[in-house]
Amino acid sequence: MTLWVARRIASLTGDLAMYLCFLIVLTSLAKIARPEGTLPRPVAGLWMLLIMLSALWHDIKVPWDNTFDMAKMGAGGGLIGASLDWFLRVALGRFGAIALILMGMWSGFSMLVNKPVHTPLSVLWFLWLTGWRKVQGFFANLFRPQGPAEEDIEYEALESLAGQADDIVGDPSYEDGQMSSFSATVSQIQERLSSMDKAEEPVYEETAASETGEETFTPLSMEQRPLSEELFYELPPLSILDKPQPRKRMHHSQLLQEKAKIIEKTLYSFGVTAKVVEVARGPAATRFELQPGPGVKVSSIVNLSQDLALALAAQDVRIEAPIPGKSAVGIEVPNKDISIVHIREVLESKPFRSSPSPLTVALGKDISGRPVVTTLEKCVHLLIAGATGAGKSVCINSIITSILFKARPDQVKLLLIDPKRVELSAWSQVPHLIAPVVTDPKKASSALRWAIKEMESRYEQFTKVGTRDVDRYNEIATPPGSIKPALPYIVIIIDELSDLMMVAPAEVEDSIFRLAQMARAAGIHLVVATQRPSVDVITGTIKANIPSRIAFAVSSQTDSRTILDMGGAEKLLGRGDMLFFPVGAVKPLRAQGSYISEREIDEMVSFISSQAKPQFVQGVLSVSESTAQAPQIQDDPLFSQALRIVIEAKQASVSLLQRRLPIGYSRAARLIDAMELKGYIGPYEGSKPREVKITMGEYLRLFESQGESENLQPEPGNGSGQPNGSHRQ
Repeated sequence: MTLWVARRIASLTGDLAMYLCFLIVLTSLAKIARPEGTLPRPVAGLWMLLIMLSALWHDIKVPWDNTFDMAKMGAGGGLIGASLDWFLRVALGRFGAIALILMGMWSGFSMLVNKPVHTPLSVLWFLWLTGWRKVQGFFANLFRPQGPAEEDIEYEALESLAGQADDIVGDPSYEDGQMSSFSATVSQIQERLSSMDKAEEPVYEETAASETGEETFTPLSMEQRPLSEELFYELPPLSILDKPQPRKRMHHSQLLQEKAKIIEKTLYSFGVTAKVVEVARGPAATRFELQPGPGVKVSSIVNLSQDLALALAAQDVRIEAPIPGKSAVGIEVPNKDISIVHIREVLESKPFRSSPSPLTVALGKDISGRPVVTTLEKCVHLLIAGATGAGKSVCINSIITSILFKARPDQVKLLLIDPKRVELSAWSQVPHLIAPVVTDPKKASSALRWAIKEMESRYEQFTKVGTRDVDRYNEIATPPGSIKPALPYIVIIIDELSDLMMVAPAEVEDSIFRLAQMARAAGIHLVVATQRPSVDVITGTIKANIPSRIAFAVSSQTDSRTILDMGGAEKLLGRGDMLFFPVGAVKPLRAQGSYISEREIDEMVSFISSQAKPQFVQGVLSVSESTAQAPQIQDDPLFSQALRIVIEAKQASVSLLQRRLPIGYSRAARLIDAMELKGYIGPYEGSKPREVKITMGEYLRLFESQGESENLQPEPGNGSGQPNGSHRQ
C-alpha cells in the first residue's frame, strides 16, 4: 500500500515528488495551526513555485513527442508538470510558455518572502485577461465539428446568437423550400455581428449642442479605460512624504498641574466647586476634564469662560459641557506653541491603514493626540468653511492626498473646481481627474450639470441590474475576473463656493441641491469649501443637504452658527485648528488638521503622473449656448430697459438692476448673464464693476432696427425719456 502511494505521488510531480511530500506535510501543519484561516502566504508561494518548477523541469527534461507517457512513469515534472506545460505550449508556444512559467515562479518567490508583487502578478493577470478569449476560442474550434458551409463563420462571434439559428434548424416543419428564410436569418445575424463589432469601439466626438437644443452626454462607464491598463499602477509609498521631525521632550507635567490648580481656585472664588480629574494635551490645545461638585450647575461653569481665560492668561477658552460619553466638563486651553501634525503621521496610523475604503481621508489628530480618520461614504458630503488662512486649502489637499494613497485611477475619479485658480492647480496631472481643473465659473456650472447626468445614468444602470448603490452594482455587474471595468467613485471638490454663487447662484445651488440629495448611492460625493460662511453663500438648501461639516477659525459666533448651527468656531486658534462635525455626531470634535507641504504635493504628483496620464471625459466642460434659459432671457420684456440702465450708469451689476427695476435677484442675474452672452458687457471681475462695451448710439440703432423702440417710450405720467423705473425714487 505504501509503495502504491509513493508511485502515485511520484507520477504527480515526477522528480520533484520529495518536495510535494514536504509541502503536503507543511500545509497540513498550517491548517492545524489555523483551522478556519486562509492558507499562509509563504505556503501558497511554495505551492506556486512547485507547480511552475515542475512544468519548467518537464519542458527541459522530457521530449515533446511522448510527454504524457514519460510523465505517467514519474519522469520530468510528472502529470502536473506535463499537463501545465502542454496547455501553455499549445496556447502560447514554447517560448511564451517558458516566459509565463518564469513569471509565475517569480510571483511564487515574492509570495514566499512576503514582499510586494505588483509587477509580476500584474503581468500574469494581464496575460490571463487578454489570452483567455483566444484560448477559449481555440478549444471551442478544436472540439467542434467543422462543416463545409461553416468554415468561414467565426464560432466565437456567433455564440451569443446561436440560439436563433438552433431554433430554425431544429424546427420539424423546416423544409427545403424554406432555405431562403434561413439564409435571410443568417444575413441578419451577420449584420448584427458587424454592428456589434462597431459598437465595441465607440467613437467619441466633441460634445456640442444637438439640433434639438439638448446637450450630448457620454456616461463615465463608456469612457473608462480597459482594466488591464490600470493593473500596472502602483500606489505611492509613504517614503515620498517627509518624516516628521522628532519633537523635543518637554516636561509639561508641572506646568499642567499649576494650570489645573489655577482653574480650581478660580472656580472656587466664584462659588463653584470642581476638581480636575484628567488632563489631555493635544497639538493645539490642552483639555482639562472637570468633575463638578454636588449641586453645581453646568451653566455656571460655562458662564465663567472669560474669567478662566483671564486667570490662565490665555487667548480664549472653549468649554465643552459635558464631554460626550463622560460625566465631566472639558475646558480647552490653547497651548503656547501649536504642534504641526504631518500627514504622514496620520497615514501611518492603524485606523487609516486598516480601512478598506478607497475614500478614506486623514483629517488630523484630536485633542488627545489620536488620529482622526473617516471615509467620505460615512460623511456622505462634506462642507468646509472658515476665514482666510485658517487652513481650508491645506485640509482639501490632505483629503486629496489621502484618496491618492488609497485608490487607483479606476477606483476613484476626481472633479476639481477652483475658481481662485491657485489652490488646486498642483493636482492637474494626476490620472484620477475626469476633466482639467475647472477655473471658469461658467464651466463649473457645466461640470455640475454633467455630474447630475452621470448620476441619472448610473441610476438607470442600477435599475436594469436591480441594485440600489454602486457597491452592490459592481459586485453583480463586474465580478472578480471580469474584463468590464467597475463604476468608480466620483469626488467633486469645490474650493470656493462663494465665487460660483456670485456668477450663477440659482444654477449652482440647484445642482448642488440635486447632487447632495441623490448622489450618495450613485457613488458621487461632494466636498464644498468657502471662506465666506454667510447665509447668501451657505444657503439653507445647501446646508440642509450636506450633513458633515468642518469649521475652521471664524471671526464671529454668527459665522460659526452658519456652519455648525452652534457656536465654538469663533474660539479656534487658526493654522489648522478645526471642529469636525460628522453626520450623526452629537457634538463637534476638535482636532488639529494634518499638514502637507507644496514640495510633498509636487513629488507625489510626479510619482503618480509618471505611471499614467489623465484621460479626460468628453463634454464635461462644454458650455452649450442653446440651453433652456437662453431664449427666455432674450425674450424678457425688460431686457432693453435693463440694458439702457446699464449704459447710462456705465457699469453693470445685479444690485443696480434691482434698484432701478421692480424685479428680484434671480431675474436681474439672468438679465446680466444675457448681456454678457450677447457681448454687451464684460465678464465678472470680482470686486471691479463689469465693463460696458456698448454705447448709447449703438443701443439706439440696434433696438430701433429690431422694432423694439416701443420699449423706450415713456409711460403715461413719466415725463422723462427714460423707461419707467429708471430714475431714482
